[in-house]
Amino acid sequence: VTPRSGWRAGLIADRRLWSKFYLQPQLVLNKKGYNYDFYNSETGTSGKTERQLLYVELQSSMLFKQQFRGGKLFAGAGAYIGHGINGSETAKAHYELNGSFVTTTTHYDVKYRKNEPEYSGVTTVRYVKPYDAGLNFLAGYELKNGLFFNATYSLGVTDLGHWGGWNSRNTYWGLSVGYFFKKFS
Repeated sequence: VTPRSGWRAGLIADRRLWSKFYLQPQLVLNKKGYNYDFYNSETGTSGKTERQLLYVELQSSMLFKQQFRGGKLFAGAGAYIGHGINGSETAKAHYELNGSFVTTTTHYDVKYRKNEPEYSGVTTVRYVKPYDAGLNFLAGYELKNGLFFNATYSLGVTDLGHWGGWNSRNTYWGLSVGYFFKKFS
């Protein structure tokens, strides 16, 4: 399983709690996904599955910030909870049929349902549990003008469903650029 690149956009607040410690709550739209190569030795079928999922997430991180060369270095961790709002999956399979190689492509809509299995026979729908939760780790640099850059690693802890004999969890890493609007007196 290899992660897919995606995008994220949202709103973030930055609240100093004490000294060099800050709280950063966020409301984020976050696109996640993965690519999965498969091979079935019994049928000789190989292929690739590509899944894209869109979540709205509420994140909260505790950060430590240290002054460094006109800005601040920061590092921190926190938790998130998300709800799936959209998704799709494409599966391409390659196999031999009557001496010829055949490629098939199947498109699936991802539906978020609490009690339905992810795979339920021949269908064009894949079911994923709607809620996701996990831990975030981040580090970066904030300029005095409010512009910031960070790297994030997110470790999902929620089992989203079973597919191909393994549990599905959202785990990703990313790079972000953002801007803190300042209050004017």
